[in-house]
This record gives sequence, structure tokens and C-alpha cells, in this order.
Amino acid sequence: MIYYFLWKYVFMSREELHGFTAVQMTTYVVLSRTLSSQFSGGINKEFAEWVYKGNIVVELLRPVHLAFNLFGKRLGEFFFFLLFKGIPIGILGTLLLGGCGPAGVVEFLLFFVSVLVSIGILFWIEVAVGIVSFFTLNTYGLAFTKSALLSILSGGVVPLFLFPESVARVLDYLPFAGMVTVPVYTYLGKYSIQEAVSFIGLQVVWCVLLGVLVMAFYQKAIKKVVVQGG
Repeated sequence: MIYYFLWKYVFMSREELHGFTAVQMTTYVVLSRTLSSQFSGGINKEFAEWVYKGNIVVELLRPVHLAFNLFGKRLGEFFFFLLFKGIPIGILGTLLLGGCGPAGVVEFLLFFVSVLVSIGILFWIEVAVGIVSFFTLNTYGLAFTKSALLSILSGGVVPLFLFPESVARVLDYLPFAGMVTVPVYTYLGKYSIQEAVSFIGLQVVWCVLLGVLVMAFYQKAIKKVVVQGG
């Protein structure tokens, strides 16, 4: 509601801002804040607790690889969020605040594809933060920093077009934009179909690349495990 009224004040003196109408910006606020709410908590918190309490030993002995175990948990959390929070809040927020629907059926489908891929990107970032707990035994401060940075760099706090043009151009191609800006812009039709597909393809590339890097980090960090609980 705070973000909504801030933008409502901005649009009192203009009808359009960087191609966004007041109705489109309302929809941006609803969707971006809903998606960015996923940045807090996450797998990194549970990962750090396993390390701190010593439960990580049990998790490492399971027949399923730790990464698959964590991904299954994260996927379950996401679908619970989607069904019982994301969709209801998105619909109610759009209706009550006066937002708009998707630009088209294709854009709506690509929006969901983009959101699903973004969970993969977020998952690997959370795992990377969790792995740091092998060295620090606690990631509270880092987890808080992660949530704040992701909200800013993804476009969850303000749209990326408000950044200096050179900075915004770089952020558009970093993995963070794929978690908020790409899906919301696709929903609103700010990208052509070809552009949306290209950005989703870039999301997939980042997801794979982050997975490779994080798993390489994991292979080195696992040697630092110290069980102090249990």
C-alpha cells in the first residue's frame, strides 16, 4: 500500500512515466512486491540452521544429493506461496487498487515461464549464501543483505528504468532482473514476444551458469564442515 500511494502521488502530475501509465505502474507494484517477497528467508536459512545444529551430517548421508534435497524443499515452498499467497494477493491487489491484466495470452504464459525459471536463479543464490555458513556457522547478516540487494537490483523496490541509463542497461542483463523485471515487463507487454523469449533464454543461461559455479563452490566448502551441535 505504501508503494502504491507513493506512485499514485507521482502520477498526480503526469499521465505517463517512461512508457508506464498509472494503471500499469499499479500492476507493476502489485506483481513486483509479490515476487520480491520471496527474497526473505529461503533455503539459505534452513541450510545455515543445519550447519549450526549439526544436522548437516544427516543431510549429507542421505541417498539424495543435498542440492536435490534443497531444491525439492524450495520448490514446495514456492508452490505453496504461489497458490495461497501469490495468486490471491496478485488478483486482490490488482482488483482493489485498479491494476490491469496481462497484455495477452502469450505474454501471460511467458510470464509464468519466466517466474518458474527465476525460482531456479533464486535457489542457486540462496544455496551460495547457505554454503557460506560452512565458514561462518551463521549467515543472518548475509541473508539480510541478500534480501535487500536482490530487492534493489531486481527492480523489486523501484523499476530499473529509474537507475542511470548505463547502470540500468547492465542490470537488465544480470540474473537479478530475471527475478522481477523480466516477468513483470513480459506480463505488461513492455517486451515484444521475441524480446521476452530472449530474456527468458538469458534467465536459463544464468540459471545453468550459477548452478555450475555454486556446485564448484560447494565441492570446496564441504571440506570445511565442522559439527558443533547434535
